[in-house]
Amino acid sequence: MPDTNRMRSGRTAVLSLALVAAFAAACSSDSGNDADKSTSSAASQPAASGSSSQSASSPAAPSTTPVAKTKVKVTTINSDGVSYGVGMPVIVYFSKKITDARQFQAQTKVTADGKPLTAAWYFQYSSAGNGPIEAQLRPKDYWPAHSKIHVGFPKAGTSLGKNYVSDGKLSSLDFKIGKRQIVTVDNSTHKVTVVSDGKQIGTYPTSLGAPSTPTKRGIKVIMEKGRDISMKGPGYYDAHVKDTQRLTFGGEYLHAAPWNTSNIRNGVNSSNGCTNLIPGDAETLYGDLHVGDVVTFPNATGPKMQMGQGYGLWNVSWGEYQTGGLVPTR
Repeated sequence: MPDTNRMRSGRTAVLSLALVAAFAAACSSDSGNDADKSTSSAASQPAASGSSSQSASSPAAPSTTPVAKTKVKVTTINSDGVSYGVGMPVIVYFSKKITDARQFQAQTKVTADGKPLTAAWYFQYSSAGNGPIEAQLRPKDYWPAHSKIHVGFPKAGTSLGKNYVSDGKLSSLDFKIGKRQIVTVDNSTHKVTVVSDGKQIGTYPTSLGAPSTPTKRGIKVIMEKGRDISMKGPGYYDAHVKDTQRLTFGGEYLHAAPWNTSNIRNGVNSSNGCTNLIPGDAETLYGDLHVGDVVTFPNATGPKMQMGQGYGLWNVSWGEYQTGGLVPTR
């Protein structure tokens, strides 16, 4: 709830010397969440004939009642102490549609192993539904591998535009970055290649999206993992898809596809957009990869991956990212 400030203001009318008593009137105002409301009144009596030109009809002084500030709740899905891949964004949700994030950006402090690291927020409408808008924090390049990241969030009262201020309850975040693991899914060779800390550790055959349901191209990030989940799409339903690793909100995954092994081995794209894998390969990848690891699709036949379709932040140039997207940060 926003703080409500009360303030008294008033003026005393100057009366003619012919009047015996003086009087005063005061006004009070209450401020709400989104707008300041004020009323004023002053009792006055007409001056007697021949009185001074100063009277109760003199103009009132401008109101100095401060505008009320609405506290905006800021929350994150990231957790302290967790280890992520180098592509994982810091994601925060805002309880109101803020309009200015310049102070929020300026007061966010990031370090990697105790050394300052330049990072920027990029705002968008929330795809996850945890608030009207969200922001994702990233450095220019991927997070440094094998590092400890500290994020200091802006203090309470930081301006967020209009009458909005941060509630300051989210003060800091500390997490770890693991190996630099980059997965490349090549549509020309129909191979999935994993490079970990600069060393290739595996190559696996795959079947990508059919012409009618193509796989998105661009840079994706593993969002979550599931050993056994149900999936459905055009013409199919499977209640127990194994070793799934989500890449988009719309339903692209790395996953085992025992029903599609022939097309996987022969390099035929026949999935509904997912990266289909032979079960044993899917199990291996499930063990090797982590939330936040980067999965690139340099030549997939679908449209380019966008921010709101998953963790698509690495598809935005650093120059554009620093503008803040939906909400200006500079």
